[in-house]
This record gives sequence, structure tokens and C-alpha cells, in this order.
Amino acid sequence: MRNIKLNLQYDGTNFCGYEIQPGKRTVRSEIEKALYKLFKRKIGLVSASRTDAGVHALGQVVNFKLRNPIPLSNIPKALNSVLPEDIRAIKAEEVGKKFNARFAAKKKEYEYLICNGEGLPPQFRNLVWQVKPKLNLSRMRKAAKLLVGKHDFSSFCAAGGDDKNFIRTLFEVEIQKRDITIWDSCKLSVVSCKFKGNGFLYKMVRNMVGTLVEVGLGRFEPSDVKRILDAKDRCLAGRTAPPQGLCLVKISY
Repeated sequence: MRNIKLNLQYDGTNFCGYEIQPGKRTVRSEIEKALYKLFKRKIGLVSASRTDAGVHALGQVVNFKLRNPIPLSNIPKALNSVLPEDIRAIKAEEVGKKFNARFAAKKKEYEYLICNGEGLPPQFRNLVWQVKPKLNLSRMRKAAKLLVGKHDFSSFCAAGGDDKNFIRTLFEVEIQKRDITIWDSCKLSVVSCKFKGNGFLYKMVRNMVGTLVEVGLGRFEPSDVKRILDAKDRCLAGRTAPPQGLCLVKISY
């Protein structure tokens, strides 16, 4: 039995999230349907991350067991021939029998994009959160430093998840301006919020971004982030940022 590690990208706009939900279109259900079409049997996936509805991925990783002798280089091409166009298989590798995409992950990286100002080009509406009032990035960076480290992140975990252990370690939070471009002339200046950690709770990144935006708007003080962390109370943190600005960028093993 072969153990196949697969790198995936997807546009989350028209999905009800990654994980299977009865009667709903999800990323995992589409991948498993594609695998069934190719190999004529049900193949279960182990997934590194379960992204929310509307969230995108450049670096999702899954693994699955396969007896078929198909060459590795042919797996992405074969899958892409039967996958919907908003999911692409990028690379396949054969890994050790004990490899588990979820539990072997050492670091996960997410990026959240904010359009800060007026005049959002419609081409970017499914990729960013538009926050029109000016954000104070210096204040946001001060607040972000307080999130780095090993903490109980209960205050940033949304209800409805299956998390039982709320301890996570954030290695880095980086907030900077950068430009994103599509085609030749459609350019947008965004605020990029990057989070690197050993794992993330249900809607944790979106809740941290919402809180940092409140700091940037002057509604919270940077020092309030420590108070919110210590309280372990979701009600004290900021709003949940909308999903379309979030992307799973990379899983490191």
C-alpha cells in the first residue's frame, strides 16, 4: 500500500469549508469524489488543515493510501482532469507509511489581506477584507507582539469547533504593507497579516485579525491583547474578520 502526500490549492469562495458537511459543497468532498472517479473505490483523506467557508489555500496538504501503480507525476494531472476548476492538485509525493498530514505538521502559515481605504477594485472582492477607516499599523504591530509565544488562545477560538486543548504556539506575527497584482495593471495595496504557528484553533486567525483591526482603529489599546488572552473569554476579543481575506499559505514538515 502506497502512502501519497498531495499538495493542493483552492479558491474557497464557493465552498462551505474544507471538511465534509451533508448536502453541502466542500473541498474534501470534491477531492474524494475525484479520487473515486479515478480509482473506482472510496479513498479517505488525512488533511493538514480544515479551512472555513470562503477561505483559500495555496499550500493545503493531504495524504491517502493507494494500491494503484500510477506514476507519481501522473497523479496531479489525472486528478485535475476530474476536479472542479477551483481546486488544483499541484504535487504528489510517496511518503513513509506512518506519515500523517495532520499530526506530522510542524508549522502552519496563514496570511490575511486587508484593503485599507476606499475604492476596492471588484476583481479583489473575494481576496481581501475592505476596512475603510485608516489603520494605525504601529499600534497593530505592538499588539501582535503580545500574541507571539505559547498561550491559551481560548479568547480567540470561536464556538462550534471541536477543540479541547486551547494551547498553541505562535512563532511569528508579521504586519506589513505590500502590493498584489493581477493582469498587468490591476494592482492593490494591502495590509498583510502573516501568522506562523504550530497549529490554530477554530477561526483563531480571523478572530486575531478582527482584534488587531480594533487596535488599529483605536477601539482597543495594544496592551488590551494581553488582558484578552489572560481572560480566556471570547466575548472580550474583537469581531471575527470575514473569511475571504484568509489564505492557508504553507504547511511545514
